[in-house]
Amino acid sequence: MPTINLPIFPLPIFILPQGITRLRIFEARYLKMVSLAMKNQGFVILSNDKDDKSNASHVGSWVEIINFEQSGDGILLIDVHCKCLVDIQSISQDSMKLHHGDVAPIAHWSEVNLDETTSDLSTSLSKLFSENNELNDLYQKQCFTSGDWVVARWIELIPLKLSEKKIFVAQDSYSQAKQLLQRIILADELI
Repeated sequence: MPTINLPIFPLPIFILPQGITRLRIFEARYLKMVSLAMKNQGFVILSNDKDDKSNASHVGSWVEIINFEQSGDGILLIDVHCKCLVDIQSISQDSMKLHHGDVAPIAHWSEVNLDETTSDLSTSLSKLFSENNELNDLYQKQCFTSGDWVVARWIELIPLKLSEKKIFVAQDSYSQAKQLLQRIILADELI
């Protein structure tokens, strides 16, 4: 697929395909980005930890805006859905210091059915969603019967450094992600 030029939003968050997150937009350049995204094909979130200069990633999350509202303090709140991961091939900056990049979609995990481990992970994730109204409300469509969806949501939610999460953008990283979650999430439940 040919490259497409999209606005780039560097943020200290991690989102995988089918993930949803809420962003608070207040800077003029990012308000411009939202306007461009609404007219065109979205924008790219580039997971960026300002403290970690050693591991510059060239993979971003191509997101589309699925909801927006104005908060009481005048800040624009937008909910974004990750369509796919992209390879960022070049980045430039406009006069408002908004980044733009030529990006190309890349493959991520294939659809995976639940197995014994992911079924247990699904049960614990479903419980977390039911206990957290804000998280539950973000996901109008929940796929607790899909192993890749369950593993991706847990990877987004667990408290790891961005540099540690970035290994899970690789197409062949599903098994590694599942094993990590089995050690972290399911080991805690057995205690």
